[in-house]
Amino acid sequence: MSQAQLPEPPLCVDLDGTLIDGDTLVISVRQLARRSPWTLFALPFVLLRGRPALKEFIARRFVPDPANLSWRPEVIAFLREEKVRGRQIFLATAAHRLIAEAVVAHLGLFDGLVATEAGENMKGSRKAVFIRKSLGCNDFDYIGDSAADLPIFEVARVGYLVAPSAALSQAARQVGRIAREFHATEAGAVRGT
Repeated sequence: MSQAQLPEPPLCVDLDGTLIDGDTLVISVRQLARRSPWTLFALPFVLLRGRPALKEFIARRFVPDPANLSWRPEVIAFLREEKVRGRQIFLATAAHRLIAEAVVAHLGLFDGLVATEAGENMKGSRKAVFIRKSLGCNDFDYIGDSAADLPIFEVARVGYLVAPSAALSQAARQVGRIAREFHATEAGAVRGT
């Protein structure tokens, strides 16, 4: 097989701020405040056990319905194009695994996922380590949207930015190779495939 025929490395994509215009943890806390406001009193005590414990506590009580999330159509269209080309796509999110599994089931695009669970918050450099461990390889491309993604852009083969500020765009280009920026301003409904 020649170099031109080698498959591209897996494409990993963040959820909050990247696939959706929003944050699933914030969405979940707001829903809990409406449905069972008394659970909010427990949050500071749960947080003492760490952010992963907080995310699990909330996810066990509420998982947002993916059909109601504000998806970024331009990013979803890109993922679908890559999937049609035969590329493996992985959801790599700091959201809790229960939320990630709901998103994976809804979109039908992913070959696997990396998510927060069991005391590990999948954010920043921890996410980069677990992406490599989960994929069993060092080469991957990554789509993200925040400064927390800079350690991942640094080790990814190629990065893609979603709705970045000028400062984030510059910082990402200093640490990694950015192939494309998505500047979608309109979020919308996306049906599973």
